[in-house]
Amino acid sequence: MKLMIALVALAAATSCSPAKEEAPAAPSATAELRAAEARLIAHLQGNDPMAWVGDYTKDAVFQEGDGAPVTGRAELTEVARTLGPLHDTAIKPIRTEIQGNLAYVQIRARYAAGNDQPTWYRGVMIWRKEADGQWRMLHEMLVRDRPARE
Repeated sequence: MKLMIALVALAAATSCSPAKEEAPAAPSATAELRAAEARLIAHLQGNDPMAWVGDYTKDAVFQEGDGAPVTGRAELTEVARTLGPLHDTAIKPIRTEIQGNLAYVQIRARYAAGNDQPTWYRGVMIWRKEADGQWRMLHEMLVRDRPARE
């Protein structure tokens, strides 16, 4: 009898359909996100030190390490006034998850300002696709990291 109960339980368990996995993001959504990252890099390194602020949502939050979060475009604009253009900038996605109009990207990145050597970071970028069809940064959190071996 115990064998019969075990067989019925096994049959029931194997006949249950497994949980559906989320469908991967459409290649076009991933390509759009990579284009948004490239646009951000171009704006960070460009001649207009304020241009990158438009790559963030109006309610964006930026945080580096244990520093105070910078919230909203007004505060980001104040950062942009003091930052100036960057150079040797790179964003290297490690993992990307896109669900609807939100995207999570785990990154390694580097930035350098003025005559400084690049500083490496690891972090998370959360992007939101806005009503105008553009991906903009909703939340960015970076912590300093060791230089990558390239």
